[in-house]
Amino acid sequence: MESEKMNSYLILLLLILTAALPVIILYIWIRAERFPIGLPWFLASLAAGIISLVIAAFSQSFFPAPAAAASLGALFFAVFIRIALVEELSRLFTLFPLLKTCSMGRDLNLSAAMGLAAGLGFAAAENAFYGMADINVVLLRIFTAAPLHGACGIRAGAAVFKFPRQPVKAVYLFISAIVIHGAYNLIILSPAIPSVLAIPTALLALLVSLPQLKASDDE
Repeated sequence: MESEKMNSYLILLLLILTAALPVIILYIWIRAERFPIGLPWFLASLAAGIISLVIAAFSQSFFPAPAAAASLGALFFAVFIRIALVEELSRLFTLFPLLKTCSMGRDLNLSAAMGLAAGLGFAAAENAFYGMADINVVLLRIFTAAPLHGACGIRAGAAVFKFPRQPVKAVYLFISAIVIHGAYNLIILSPAIPSVLAIPTALLALLVSLPQLKASDDE
């Protein structure tokens, strides 16, 4: 009995560490790049991401879940509205007050970096939840959901920074996050598209979003 209990604790610890691996890598990278984001604000960004997951999950409960044999229109509504739009709005809802109350919100690169941390916080919590059913899912989602939410988090953080200065650019960044997020989920949920394409899609989304971490404020 004690052995089974110990094994359960070890599995839980392994699950948490595996789900948090992208977060750990990000923090090491932030310190190596000398981003002036201390541990308290980094943890606050992660918390914002986790809170946004809770908000999104609660909001999505008011939408009907798509049926297995849903029509094309119902599928598009599910991936672009029920999932992408709701989750990106929840991300913006938590990032906006966070970035407006700290000095990092006055710098594009730091806003994008905190958005990235929030995105990975969202993904880590979501991955841990799915991993409770199958820990192998966490390993797959590290290469799909983590970079996807990281990319969208970067764009959300940059959008918060841009909003009072370049509102059109801010709207573009936010809409592009919804499109990227929706396209990713369309690959995951559509039986006509090979699910393996989700991996290069998520990694490419992160790759094209990373320049926001080095862009100048007037770009």
